[in-house]
Amino acid sequence: MAMTEEQLQELITRICENSDLHSAKRRKDIERLLRELQQLSGLIQSYHLLYLEALDQTWLWVSNHICNFERQPNLSIKESLKNWINGYLKRRIQDLYINQAKQQHNELSLDTPINDNSENPLTFLEQLSDNSFNAPTLSGIDSYIEKCRNINIQVALDNLEHYLEEDPEHIFQNCHPRQYSNCNCQLLCQKLVFQYPPDTFANISRELEINYDTLRSFWKRKCLPLLQQKLEELGYSRDEEL
Repeated sequence: MAMTEEQLQELITRICENSDLHSAKRRKDIERLLRELQQLSGLIQSYHLLYLEALDQTWLWVSNHICNFERQPNLSIKESLKNWINGYLKRRIQDLYINQAKQQHNELSLDTPINDNSENPLTFLEQLSDNSFNAPTLSGIDSYIEKCRNINIQVALDNLEHYLEEDPEHIFQNCHPRQYSNCNCQLLCQKLVFQYPPDTFANISRELEINYDTLRSFWKRKCLPLLQQKLEELGYSRDEEL
């Protein structure tokens, strides 16, 4: 059951009044707070495959800066928290698309106008939507970002979720760090991609007793490429035209 406004405020106050940053009590309160915040309605989402990295960075930031949170006038504490979290998460998602564009178009300036309107020039950076973070329809910009708005990607994701549940060839189940067979790509994809709200690397690291950095490195090196490969096999191609 979700916390009431009063319970949420009491939890935040208790966390901030505990000066022992490494105490077990404060850590448990932080974990309880994060579980509650992950259920907030209206948190920004993205189809970017590295979205989970941005989300994990955001929860870490919340853990370290919750005592700097200030409730907005005339808004509930939950609404204020949602806006506060989204403000940081939005910047992290923008970073994903900016870095992706830089990698593929090293000579493209983010401040270069991408339209022909001299009175109202539009730059690539400005084209990043405050709400959906869809990339601009500019020739040469990564078509993968564009296609994430297309219904075809949702169909492929639905097919992928079903495939993961079955994993008939045991491709995802058999992909795991040495000595950590329980930390396989099937489990990680289900927890990080298809579970709502998605789990965090920190929680999974504790649950499976695997080093946090090892977990994140394995996810990026093994599971993400496997996920992309299977998406393409199920009908989604980065190279197809819209």
